[in-house]
Amino acid sequence: MRELLVKIATFLGVYKWAMKIDNRLETRKQNRAFVRYGLEALREAVAASNECDSRLFLAFGSLLGAYREHGFIPFDYDLDTGMLIEERKEEHVKVMEKHGFKHLRQLYIGGSGRICEDKYDYKGVHIDVHYFYRDNEGNLLCDLCLPHESKPWREANATDGFPSIVRMCPAGGFSKKPFMGVEVYMPNNTEEWLRTLYGEHFMTPDPHWTMSDHKKRSITYGERMYRRRLT
Repeated sequence: MRELLVKIATFLGVYKWAMKIDNRLETRKQNRAFVRYGLEALREAVAASNECDSRLFLAFGSLLGAYREHGFIPFDYDLDTGMLIEERKEEHVKVMEKHGFKHLRQLYIGGSGRICEDKYDYKGVHIDVHYFYRDNEGNLLCDLCLPHESKPWREANATDGFPSIVRMCPAGGFSKKPFMGVEVYMPNNTEEWLRTLYGEHFMTPDPHWTMSDHKKRSITYGERMYRRRLT
């Protein structure tokens, strides 16, 4: 249904308008799933990563919720996690699938092929695994994908790809901490991470936060990114 809507909307020249409606409906569906299965999805993702001897840590909005809300942010209905790129194992996808996840898509840099993100679905809950790498000072960098400047995603993916930004998080280690009954890795310097990502007023909820805010706080524009759709 979604693919048919994209084709019709593109043909009629109302792609952006139609996608707003479609995204709104999809968001409502994901919200209901997250309320029911969000914590279960996190628990299974952590179990899968532990099985692979990889450290899956909370990142971005999920880390902010854990620190500020001691739970999930009420208006954030997906899971943001991170992993050091050198800890990503080839068997991780299969282990995630064994724990009930569907591997939806992969984001990668067009030139080098470096994987930036894996997206999974668990009973309707979406979980993003962002891969972090270190700069020369030991800070952690992460590439985030932005919508194409003008093209629908299929056309963009087949041509010049998507713009991306690079977010930086301060150097430091990770340790397991309790979160809603789940032992999950978080940065040891969580407050410093959140201040870097969201600014000095990160403790004040902002329901209008968007990717444009990430753009304002990015350190640089990255390389063009592409999607590898898997289901």
